Amino acid sequence: MIYPVILAGGRGTRLWPLSTVDAPKQVQAFGQRKTLLQATYDRLAKGFAKENIFVITGQNISQDVLAQVDIASSNLLLEPMGKDTAMAIGLAAVHILAKDQAGVLVISSSDAFILEEEKYLQIVNTSAEYVAKHPENFMLLGIKPLYPETGYGYIHKEKISQLKLGEQEIFKVLAFKEKPDLQTAEKYLADSDYLWNPAMFIFSAQQLLQWYQEFLPEIYQALLKIQTALLSGDAENYQTVLTQAYQNTQGISIDYGLLEKLDHMLVAPVNLTWADIGHWRALKNVRLLQENTANVSNVLHIGLDSKDNLLYSSSGKLIATIGVKDMILVETDKVILLCQGEQAQDLKKLLAQLKEKGLEEYL
Repeated sequence: MIYPVILAGGRGTRLWPLSTVDAPKQVQAFGQRKTLLQATYDRLAKGFAKENIFVITGQNISQDVLAQVDIASSNLLLEPMGKDTAMAIGLAAVHILAKDQAGVLVISSSDAFILEEEKYLQIVNTSAEYVAKHPENFMLLGIKPLYPETGYGYIHKEKISQLKLGEQEIFKVLAFKEKPDLQTAEKYLADSDYLWNPAMFIFSAQQLLQWYQEFLPEIYQALLKIQTALLSGDAENYQTVLTQAYQNTQGISIDYGLLEKLDHMLVAPVNLTWADIGHWRALKNVRLLQENTANVSNVLHIGLDSKDNLLYSSSGKLIATIGVKDMILVETDKVILLCQGEQAQDLKKLLAQLKEKGLEEYL
């Protein structure tokens, strides 16, 4: 059986001040009808049974998640603290193995925008069916770049003779490339062997634990303890063991901890209109694409000679602009943020200054 798992943890600091510690980006709608989590969940629910969809997140927003999506409490996996993606994905694998020893996981981030949902679901199902038959392989989806993006990681692929899933070609993963500078990103765009890495992973739950045993032994031992507690059926003991396991384990991303060490990795290149909504500029570009307007605003906006702006106000005030281009304006009850779109990824530096000045109340 195929089990989609939505990663819905993290702080979303680059979408501050709307994304905060108590209300992070995944449970925010950013002026749209659905929150990021709801949009991701509803997309997967079009292709998979709801009882097979899992969400993993922090305990602090568990009630928000239950209020926003139609998910059974048993399918909501709560981490006692953040320990990065290797631990989170391992915890999901343990829970799914308790249901299905042959389970195949499809990992999705809660903050991804995908326009062509039907095409996405088709390739996910096809890839998962392949992994179910060939569990020794870790499958990734790769997005064919549309422009020289410096904010994404890349996958370097290599052709494998005659390996196809229907009409879909499959390639071997040669290497992962970190976020490049503009000159390097332009080279990647011109070379068809490079793809954006959207962190869409498909693998056997059972095989994942075997890989962890070899490459991430500390996390593997922690997961074994969690698995034993889970299978005992004692909910209180499970929570105690879970918390202790997280406290005693070093956090690491699955990219660094596992993927860069594996040999059996495949990638399926797909043409999708995709974006990682990780910062305000990405959100702005997605909203401009969706709404096909010169500017996007959640309130009444009157502008002269203004375009490519994202304007958000929690107060409902009219926003008026003159001669403003590629700007981001966000007003909450505590903060007004104004920045150039091209500098949106620098927001973490600003938040560091807030911490240095003792202004945590605004975070």
